[in-house]
Parts: sequence; structure tokens; C-alpha cells
Amino acid sequence: MRKEKGFGLAMMAGALLAFILISSQGAYAMTVWADHATVKILPATPAKPDQSSAHIKAAKNEFEPFQLIVTADQGDLAGVDVNVSDLSDGHGNSLPANSVMIYKEVFMNVKTPSTTQGGTGEWPDALIPKKDEYVGEVRNAFPFSVSAGRNQPVWIEIYVPPTAAAGEYSGSATVTADGQNPVVIPIQLTVWNFALPSVSTLKSAYSIDYHLLPTGHGLPAYSDPPSSDDMFLTELYAQANLLHRITDNYLPPPAMMGGLTNGVTNWGAFDAAFGPFLDGTVLLPGQKLPGNKMTSYQLFDYGHQTDIPYLKDYAQHFKSKGWFDRLFQYTCDEPPNGCSWDQIKTRGDALHQADPDLRALVTTSIQKATAAGVAGVINLLTPTLRYIDDKPVQSSVGNEPGQTSDTSMVGNQRSKYGPEVWWYQACGSHGCNIIGGGPDDPQKYYVDWPTYMIDLPAMFNRVMQWESFKYNVQGELYFDMVYAYGSGDPWLSQYYFGGNGDGTLYYPGNPSKIGGNTHIPIESIRLKLIREGMEDYEYMNLLKTLGDADYANQQVAQVVTNTYTFSKDPAVLYDSREKMADKILTHSEVQTAASGTNSPAGVNPAATSSASPGGGGGGGCAMTRSAEPIDFRQAASYLLIFFLPFAGLFYRRVVKTLEVVRHHR
Repeated sequence: MRKEKGFGLAMMAGALLAFILISSQGAYAMTVWADHATVKILPATPAKPDQSSAHIKAAKNEFEPFQLIVTADQGDLAGVDVNVSDLSDGHGNSLPANSVMIYKEVFMNVKTPSTTQGGTGEWPDALIPKKDEYVGEVRNAFPFSVSAGRNQPVWIEIYVPPTAAAGEYSGSATVTADGQNPVVIPIQLTVWNFALPSVSTLKSAYSIDYHLLPTGHGLPAYSDPPSSDDMFLTELYAQANLLHRITDNYLPPPAMMGGLTNGVTNWGAFDAAFGPFLDGTVLLPGQKLPGNKMTSYQLFDYGHQTDIPYLKDYAQHFKSKGWFDRLFQYTCDEPPNGCSWDQIKTRGDALHQADPDLRALVTTSIQKATAAGVAGVINLLTPTLRYIDDKPVQSSVGNEPGQTSDTSMVGNQRSKYGPEVWWYQACGSHGCNIIGGGPDDPQKYYVDWPTYMIDLPAMFNRVMQWESFKYNVQGELYFDMVYAYGSGDPWLSQYYFGGNGDGTLYYPGNPSKIGGNTHIPIESIRLKLIREGMEDYEYMNLLKTLGDADYANQQVAQVVTNTYTFSKDPAVLYDSREKMADKILTHSEVQTAASGTNSPAGVNPAATSSASPGGGGGGGCAMTRSAEPIDFRQAASYLLIFFLPFAGLFYRRVVKTLEVVRHHR
């Protein structure tokens, strides 16, 4: 009888606990879940509540982002906020919460798709920080509201300093909302025991048209010489580019800033403003990427393209400062449209007469330059990526070589170029003023290329640097990052040249839009993915320097077949990235060089680096399961973190339930 009574009491207690927990779950009007960074979360993307934790992996001196998604699945949400704790390794080392960037993702309403692989509707792109890292001001992105049935993704970015100790770090993100129970998402960060360089190995020239910055921010037009406000914005955007491992090669001309004396540039103002960017002494926000510097600089030659003394002065000054290896002349853009072939010869001859080591960059192919008789004066041939390995498509529309009977650029053309070649993507990667793959592109020539468009999946935005390694390309060029600033409101549309986002990778951070008091650049998800690609490239290059280029190429081949064929599955990329990390870690000299003084004595914090089970591969966010037995003493602190926010609710429900039980006895 006592056994039966005890059993009954146990059943009642179990039922009571189940009732409490079920009732508590019913109080939720939101679902919070995690995902990796190489996916674009749309408002109606199905929620993945099983992805209730984030596990990310990074080298030292690397940025690694992931996403938290708040889904309003049972009604409107208001007052939604996100906070991230310190991340600690249990050995006295930590990454402080104030070094973690938290952004609200802003949707762009796309009205015309870039290609048939894109689509209309809302796509996430702009990232408004909770607190910006440029001037440290709190902005208006948080707290936010979410309408019923919609997702609101949040971008979380962790930077691992080069001095961090390798090992496993744990922390959490807490999501709160008005009238809702807090939701805690565990974060696990694996720090591999090697470091990425601050200065990008893959050179870049991603132009920011400084003339358009004040216009885009709603400020007075750029002045000559530039005002202090003009210079503030210009330097801030140049910092933003370096923070994302790319170079703003198009800066205000030294002659505009300091003037000319007897035809010779006064360099003082330029050197004071941009010398640190070229020297590697500029301090980036949060002192991230220490020692980072520009990998290119475009000399300003408008009106001086054949002015030999002017060009010679440029060369002499840059040599005296140790910057000459970055200097180039943008001799012509896409001839014969940008200039004639004869003009290239004239300009190139003058440039090399001023200094034989000055470099002439022309955006064309070796085939076209050779046919025009000017290949000998071009130092940096910079073809569109399609001309390095073009599609063998015959089409009744378009005049690209691969669309006509000209097959001279079909297949891998890299061996026809010299030891250094750059390349670029433009509207030909999605269709210039047409919808790629649409009625005007029946052979689908303008699909499947890497592209930085808003409305294409994230893999399209991240894969170009993988292709740069595959094709042994030394630099990337992009014509503008703020084109839309001079052509309308970038927050409403960036549809130009037939693509959403073509020529624009930033948004103007006007305080009237984002809160705070100071104008700042607002980055796009696409810019973050470019940085991810630049960091992926460093893994490949590190293996190459360690004598494992074949292994790097094997992993790249898992992702990229050719310029227009690459995996659209982020898990494949993350898997190859992690395998490259594992291979790097087999080289003891890399671990020795990267070992920080903070590592606990006698502990090899990078002894293991294999992926934990769960979705998303090496960089995914998913439910993670441990293969080791659980030590519940170690779990106590985590249980406290999880259940502490619910203690009051749990207590109230227990009391209320007991009152109901007493009432019915």
C-alpha cells in the first residue's frame, strides 16, 4: 500500500513538473535559433529550433561570425534585445563581451532579381550595430520589434586577437523581449593554435569613390581641398576596408590635399592622413588586425597621364616612404571603351619613362592586349574572371567571347599570363541590365558566376577568393563600393547595371537613420562574406607556404570546379576549411609560432581540432553532442545559466499549481 502511495505521489510529482514545463513553453511567443554566417535568413525562412547552440571555430587574428534568429511564431514581439557574455576557456583566459560585435540585419526589398538564381522580396544585407566600433556610440537597432510570422536575424561577430590562447571557449547569448521568457543560446568557440596575418596575402583594390561619401550621408558636397568632415568620412571608410581585409585604393589626390608647387606635389597633408594606412601604423577599431596596411594604391594621374616629371615625383616619393610596391597607375578601364588602345601605348610609355618600375594596370585580357599590340606596356593585366576561364556557350544574344564563335578564352587561360595577374567581377557576372538566365539570356550564360549581389545566396558572395587561389590570381579589383550613394537612397534600392548591389557594399550610416550622433559606414553582409573569403584564402596560402599546396588545392577542388561551377552548399566549404585547419595544425612550427604566453603550463590547447558532430561542418551552428561522458559537476554552472532566468516563473507556477491542488482536495 505504501509502495502504491509512493508510486502515486511520484506520478503526481512528475505530472506536476511536466505541467509546469509545458505551461512555461506555452508562454513563449518567440523561437530563437542559430545558424552559420554563409546563409541568408529571409523573413519566412522556416525556423530551426533544434539549432539551439552555436559552435564556431577560428584561428587567432581571425573574425568568425554566426547568426541568431528571432522568430515571432505566436504573435508580435516588442523590445527584443540580444546580449553576449564573456567567452572563457576555464584556464583564466577570456574574450570579453565588449569585443563582440552585435548587429541587426536590415532587409532590402528587391523588386527585380539580379538573376534567375536570385529573387524578389526581402533580403538581409545592411548591418546596424548595437554599439558601433568606429566611434563607440550606441545606435538605435536594439531593442527591436518582430511582426508575427517573421524572422529577424542578428549577426554576431567574434574577433580572436593574435595573443589569444588556443583552446575551447564557452559563453552564451541571451535574447529577451517584452513579456517573454529569456532564451539563452550557448556559444562554443574553438580557437586553433595558429594565426592569420593581419595584412592580406591576396592583394586588393576595392575603390571607394570619396566624392560620393558626403552626398550619401546627406552632407555638403566634397570640397577641394577636402574639409575636415570630408577627411573624417574618407579615413573612416578606409579603416572599414582594412578592417575587412581589403584596400581602398582610391584616395583623395595628394595634389588636391596639399597643392602643387612648380608642378611638384606637396605631400605633407597626404602623408599625415594616409601614411599610417600605407605604413601599417594605423590603429583600427578595437586595435584589431594590428599592423594591417593597404596592399595597393592608385596614383592620381587625371590630367597628368603623360606628365613625366609629375609621375617621376610620385615614384620617388613612394620609394622614399617604402610604399612603392603598392603603387600602380590605372592606365585604362576596359578598352576600347575606357580609352583607345593607342592611348594605352602612349600612357604606358610615359609611365615607364618616368620610372621603369612603375606599373600600368589595364582591365583587359591577354588575348585582347596582344591583338592590339600593347601587351608589352601593361604590367598588371586584370581581366574579368570570365576571361580567365569562360563558358563555352553559343548564344544569339550578347557579345561575350564565350557567347560567340570566339573560343579563345574558353578553358583555363591562366598559363598565358605572367607571374602576377589580377582579376575582377562586374555586371557580366549577373547580366548587364538584364536578368541573368532570364528571357534575354536563353543560354544562361549570366548565371553561376561569383557575384556580390544582395539577392543571391551567400556562397556566391564568399567563393571568389577560393577561385583566386585555384587560378593563382594575386589581386582582386572592384570598381566601387558606394556607387549608389550618388544615385538615390541606398537604403531603398541598390539596383544598378542589372544587379542588386552592383558597385555598392556599404550603406551610409546617417544618425537620422541609425541613431547616435556621428556618421559612420554601415557594412553589408556581402562585405562580411568577402572578408570570410579573404580569411579562407589565408588558410590556403598558409598551407602553400608550409609545402602543402597540393593539399590546399585538393580542398579548394571540393568547393570550386571552375569559375562558373562551385558548390552552393556551405557545409562543403566549412568542411574543407576545417580540414585545412587540421592540416595546418600538423606542422609543429606553426603551433610553436602561434602559441601565446597565456596558455596554461603543460597543456596543449590545440591538441584536438576535429569537428564536433552536428550540422554546419567546421563553422556551423547546431545542436552539438559530446562523445565524452558528461561530468555533471562541470555542468552545474551551465544549468544555472540556463535555468536562472526562469526561476521566478518556475516558482510562481509551482505556487499557483499547489494552490489549485489544495483547492480541489
